[in-house]
Amino acid sequence: MVNVIFCGFGEGMDKRVFAKQGDLLLRVAVNNGVVIPTECKDGMCGSCAVRVEEIGTAPDSDDTQSKIDPDGWDKNKYTTYMEDKELNTLVEMGAISKLEAESAQQYAQQTPVRLACQCIIKGPLLVKPFE
Repeated sequence: MVNVIFCGFGEGMDKRVFAKQGDLLLRVAVNNGVVIPTECKDGMCGSCAVRVEEIGTAPDSDDTQSKIDPDGWDKNKYTTYMEDKELNTLVEMGAISKLEAESAQQYAQQTPVRLACQCIIKGPLLVKPFE
């Protein structure tokens, strides 16, 4: 079980919940009374976009910044495969750049904006609304 913290979704919806690794973020939100807007639930419309931040992945050193390898791979982030459909939707809606999408594909690391209907939980997350 991993911690998922929802913050900024409205009164009574800011909470820390426990989720299984591999569970879908939208399902965890719904099961715990957190309302994330959804339309298609298939990664095409972008209505369920949220900001995510991995928590609990401490760098090897004492500082709080992750060390990013010169080629872009951050050894302190979870390996996360993102579907082309999700990346294309995020680029089309302007939430991420094409370069960020290409980097996410190349290094199997998630972008800071995800679609809740497509986001598989790999570890502890802080989840905020995308605005």
